[in-house]
Amino acid sequence: MTMPERQTLPLLTIQGVSERCGVNAVTLRAWERRYGLIQPERTAKGHRRYTPAQVERVQAIVEWLNKGVPIRQVRDLLDRQADSARPNTESAGDESPTQENGGQGEVWQAAHREMLAALQDLNAQRIEQCLNRLLRDYGHEAVISQLSDPLRQQLAASASLAMQRALLDSVLMQKWSARALSLVPGRRESGWLLVPFGDPLGVLELAMVMSSPVWCLSGPVAAQALAQQAMARKGCGVLWWVDAMPTAAQREKWLPQAQPAFPVRAWGPLASTLMPSDWVITGTRKEVASQLPPLPAPQKSRSRP
Repeated sequence: MTMPERQTLPLLTIQGVSERCGVNAVTLRAWERRYGLIQPERTAKGHRRYTPAQVERVQAIVEWLNKGVPIRQVRDLLDRQADSARPNTESAGDESPTQENGGQGEVWQAAHREMLAALQDLNAQRIEQCLNRLLRDYGHEAVISQLSDPLRQQLAASASLAMQRALLDSVLMQKWSARALSLVPGRRESGWLLVPFGDPLGVLELAMVMSSPVWCLSGPVAAQALAQQAMARKGCGVLWWVDAMPTAAQREKWLPQAQPAFPVRAWGPLASTLMPSDWVITGTRKEVASQLPPLPAPQKSRSRP
């Protein structure tokens, strides 16, 4: 679809939609080409541009996928929603996926079985192939919440599956770390330092869903070093992921002893136990991003005379 010569509505690039909706560009292209779920406008040079209505459609797709609806059913659901919203149009009926078309969660149940089989065989390549296929169609938020979270919980519950859990974590660490490099803020961008107290995979999973400029650290850093970095850049905040309790000596080293002069937040199952209440945010990974305060623009470096 070619963009009209005079476009009065604000349009977003594919990168802008990715940041706003938390869906990477590869997945957005797959939704367009493979499934016909979205139809962005095109500039004269062929660049994609998305209207506010198309952005809302992307957000609706994300909501359905996060409920476990197979992607092949989403287009029909969206069309039925649109029909029922039109005046003088009879309701399209129950807006839920039908058992005839596979039923809610079938894709994730099948993926769960496939991943378990690959883990039992210690087949890392098959695990990555499964992840790649699902990421292309569903995006990081759905893959993490619908597949890797329950799978890791299941593996952690059995001591006999410790090797499989370690292999899965290894594959996920490598996969999420590779993408995290692309999320590092540019010289003129603000960003959050994600610091783990506990499992470093937690900050990587959060970064995948936030889809905003971040630095993902592999472990805790001394409070003084964090403060120096944040104050030097003037566009940096610190977000701690807390799922393990540090010792008293570690707390003294890693946590600020007074209110920092830069934005700080904490999230995770033990955040409220460790951190001051006004630092703690709650909710899902997706909800975390909306609760973070805005960051100041990074300080411009002075040019040499």
